[in-house]
Amino acid sequence: MNWVIPMEPVICPDVKDESGYVHEIKWDGIRGMVYVQDGKVRIYTKKGKEKTGFYPELDVLKKALGGKSVILDGEFVVLGEEGVPSFYKSLIRERVSSSSKLQYYASLYPVCYMVFDILQYEDHILVNIPLIERKQILEENLSSLTGDDTKIFLTKMYQDGKKLFEQMKKQNMEGIVSKKTDSLYIGGKKHNAWFKTKFIKKMLCVVGGIQWKSINPNSLVLGIKPPGSEKLVYVGKASAGLKQSDLMLIKEYIGQLEWKECPFTTDETIELDRTGERFTWLYPALTCWISFLELTNNGHLRHPKIEGFAVLPIEEADGKVLTE
Repeated sequence: MNWVIPMEPVICPDVKDESGYVHEIKWDGIRGMVYVQDGKVRIYTKKGKEKTGFYPELDVLKKALGGKSVILDGEFVVLGEEGVPSFYKSLIRERVSSSSKLQYYASLYPVCYMVFDILQYEDHILVNIPLIERKQILEENLSSLTGDDTKIFLTKMYQDGKKLFEQMKKQNMEGIVSKKTDSLYIGGKKHNAWFKTKFIKKMLCVVGGIQWKSINPNSLVLGIKPPGSEKLVYVGKASAGLKQSDLMLIKEYIGQLEWKECPFTTDETIELDRTGERFTWLYPALTCWISFLELTNNGHLRHPKIEGFAVLPIEEADGKVLTE
């Protein structure tokens, strides 16, 4: 089977409410392409990184498909509280690279596979037929394999996008995806057929460092503190939203909070300074609210904005995402 470049929805600020669209829940997980051939299951991320063997939940497809050749497109999701997807937990599963640790993480963070498209069935390549026909083929051939026992689910289609959008906002989900019913499967984003409308997210973060520009603070280096982690997990830098009063506060307390040791768990922070400006690490005690558009596949904040400092303990900055 040849690699099919995943089709990606384009960000759209408003829900598509004209005719000719169906709408789906946007599941906050890791995009996963599944290739089944000759009773073997091969698994890839959106960028083509092979993860075969690291999602044993999908082994059920080997027997269930009876040797058929199939390419599926969907999302690997770890459900958190109240059935809401946890991107951070999904990312932990995606980053497992040792088979010796797989059983532990699979039991702690079991994955559901939310299937939303089928690109090949037997000898039939389906990318050049309309979406609604691909959905019918998917329903006819995989609906019997889905459910809580298999952890494989087919995403539902909704006709009223605005109603779905409001429902997802109340449930603290990521957003919705709107797709033209006659859309072909076109790799990448060079199309005018799939759109994602997302909510503004908010997360409590810990300030683990300051990046300076000359003598003034320029960016906050941010992290979260998941349960059981001794250090911070880096989630990005932010400068947008910094007020003059914030800068004065940082300057006032920098001497009390400065720390020689890097408070982050990863080496990502070593590569942060590309401008020649200096960093100051801080003792992890200061928290702030950050709004952002979405989390990237490596768990970093996209388009972060500082909304203000908080008086909450760092233990509450556990990576939970809130929807505004």
